[in-house]
Amino acid sequence: MTQARNSASFQTLRLKILLLGLSVCLAGAALVGGRLVNAQGAGVAASPALAVSTLTTQRVSSYALRRVLAGRVEPQRSSAVGFERAGRLETVPLEEGERVSAGQVVARLDSALLAARRKELQAAVAEAKLALARSTLRRYRGSVDRGAVTRQALDEARAGERAAEASLALAQARLGAVDIELAKSALRAPFDAVVTRRVADEDQVLAAGNPVLELQERAVPEVRVGAAGRLADGLQPDAIYRLHWRGRGIEARLRSVLPLRAAATRTVDALLATLDAPPHLGAGDLVELELTQWVAEPGFWLPMTALAEGTRGLWQAYVTEPLTETMPPGLVADQRMVPRPIEVLYLDGDRVYARGPLKNGERVVRAGTQRVLPGQLVRVLGQSHLAMEAH
Repeated sequence: MTQARNSASFQTLRLKILLLGLSVCLAGAALVGGRLVNAQGAGVAASPALAVSTLTTQRVSSYALRRVLAGRVEPQRSSAVGFERAGRLETVPLEEGERVSAGQVVARLDSALLAARRKELQAAVAEAKLALARSTLRRYRGSVDRGAVTRQALDEARAGERAAEASLALAQARLGAVDIELAKSALRAPFDAVVTRRVADEDQVLAAGNPVLELQERAVPEVRVGAAGRLADGLQPDAIYRLHWRGRGIEARLRSVLPLRAAATRTVDALLATLDAPPHLGAGDLVELELTQWVAEPGFWLPMTALAEGTRGLWQAYVTEPLTETMPPGLVADQRMVPRPIEVLYLDGDRVYARGPLKNGERVVRAGTQRVLPGQLVRVLGQSHLAMEAH
């Protein structure tokens, strides 16, 4: 993907330069360095050579490689909520877009049968004869020593007490199970959320687990960004990064980088928690994360206008060298054009970072390279130093 992006940048660079050269040619710019005059003619006026503006090259050891990564806004939690048991859907008091709080009832199942079962079990609990069994056992214990009650009767009283206790415990357990089922008949929101979709309506018979509503958490959203290579290795958890959304900046803290690389894109997902998210930032929105990577590669910054198309699809820049030979009579020139092949490594707006056989402090033609030829004689108007700092 990086190679494709770099290829597209260089194709854009080539098109800009070709269009610039075409416009100058259509304007009638002459591809000559100076006009030769007849040395034997008397009274011939001086003919100045083509004037060019130059800049002084400065070698640097590295450059800042800017990469813009696309990310998607996601809610921290989303859920399709449904009932744990089957039943007829009685009420769904919410519509799509409404807000709910954690624990709020969002739907109910018909619970008439469970309510009737609960009353039945309450009656069973009330009918438990545990108290009678215990009082009988107490009387028998006091009477067995006097011979009024046999040992057999005492044992039967003890067994009656245990049976009454078991019967009461069973009725209470069944009553508790019904209470749990009744509680499950009310569907509650697991977190503060917004209803994004209503899946089922009243009187619909649902199986256990069928979704009724889809909820999206109302907490601060997070951003998922895919990064690869050195960019992913340079991400620091808990560091603050700046995202861009609709022309505005958003501060975000890198929560984590997932240790799983996608098979198709070879990227890992970085999760960023937004710190000052605007109110209209919603799930599904696209944001951009701009990262800077310093590349240790010696080279030169040149304006894009200093590039000329060379042979075999390569780029070249023109440097000026002082003349050592005697000028023809009538020609005013002080420099000669010498092409130098260069390799463009990075395109940054209206300038490029390139490497090649350029020397530190050489004069490079700043613009108008489409008007000059190798070996052409020119006049240098002035020179300047190109700012090397990243911008």
